[in-house]
Amino acid sequence: MAQTLRHAFAAPMDDLVLKAVASVDDDRHLLADDVRGSIAHVATLAAAGVVSSGQAANLTAGLERILAEGLELALEDEDVHMAVERRLEDLIGDDARLLHTARSRNDQVALDLRLFVDARQSDLRDALGELIEALEAKASEHRTVVMPGYTHVQRAQPILFAHALLAFRDQFERDVERLAIKFVSPLGAGALAGSAVGIDPAFTARTLGAAGAFANSIDAVSDRDFAAEFVFAATLASVHLSQLAETLVLWCTSEFGFVRLPDALTTGSSLMPQKKNPDCLELVRGRAGQSLGDLVALLTTLKGLPVGYNRDLQETKPPVIRVADTVRTSALVCALAIRELEIDAAAMHVAASDDGLFATDIVERLVASGVPFREAHERVASVVRTGRAFTSLTDDDWRAFDIAPECAGIFTPEASVASRTSPGGTSPQSVRTQLARPRRT
Repeated sequence: MAQTLRHAFAAPMDDLVLKAVASVDDDRHLLADDVRGSIAHVATLAAAGVVSSGQAANLTAGLERILAEGLELALEDEDVHMAVERRLEDLIGDDARLLHTARSRNDQVALDLRLFVDARQSDLRDALGELIEALEAKASEHRTVVMPGYTHVQRAQPILFAHALLAFRDQFERDVERLAIKFVSPLGAGALAGSAVGIDPAFTARTLGAAGAFANSIDAVSDRDFAAEFVFAATLASVHLSQLAETLVLWCTSEFGFVRLPDALTTGSSLMPQKKNPDCLELVRGRAGQSLGDLVALLTTLKGLPVGYNRDLQETKPPVIRVADTVRTSALVCALAIRELEIDAAAMHVAASDDGLFATDIVERLVASGVPFREAHERVASVVRTGRAFTSLTDDDWRAFDIAPECAGIFTPEASVASRTSPGGTSPQSVRTQLARPRRT
């Protein structure tokens, strides 16, 4: 089959060159998209009167059989397009030779990748939707649990555990919003100049359910912005997944002890019998680096291309395919981890009761009593500098720092979070509002 496109050549393609240029390994992922595009193209050819209704029916039946049965791609096919044509000719005979009328592999592969992205971004939205639902359910279940909030991985202020989970919910909702890349059909652009056969690319676009057809045939075959947008959106989601995974890994440690993963989600050690490792989350964290590398690879491929189709564009397929699978799997793993997570509310409460976390509460009470903020900050910092626990100070000690004892008050995590009533804050009322708001996506 490698000779199909070489009738103008005096020698067959060198085996090493064939192996170098073939894309069959990646194209296995595009088979269904290629056949779907071909079925739409047959309908376009029939509408233009290029093929008869009988020929169109024969072509469509053969393509639908390939779609149902699948197809093994051989190196000699070079790519999925030629493999489908080969198999179609085996199934229906000479009518298969009509299929490529008014079409090039250039607009065909652009369509295949667009169809792939359109389907995979939907799959990824669904996976992220599962994670969002899991975060919301866990937050609702434990909405009164208090824990330390962290900045710089240092204890900062008491917060609600639900508030932390909803922060991740908001990240993933933005990811879902970004995964809405418009599907525009490039079919009908030909190699780069369009077609003289009289087909209607808008008809093809409607048949495929696309948002529209291309405006410029050169751009249609060379545009991979949609691929870059998809890989970027998916990679940013993988960064957020990595942040969630890292947070859970930390919270699972003995040093934190806030949460536990069940045995079904952990792995053992080949040496240490006591170990239960959160490997699935560590791999989510690690694979974010792979996605980032794929994004850089794709953009680097695009940056040096002259106008028109270039074979370098073949190398935009692997990053899209890898990232689509990797990030979806990571999202599903995280959704499972959140659903099955066991919460140690008592350990969180003990950590949130560290009275150093109430320094800001004292500052804000002083401000409420009329002390300028910077001065209030300095007074409380003077207490902190002594290294003494707030709970060890007497009323006279507080007065010595020019802090009224009533401003110090009673230190509890519950009182601290209850005071954070500003919109979007960590108070129970605010968190209830966040939980109740409609999903943005």
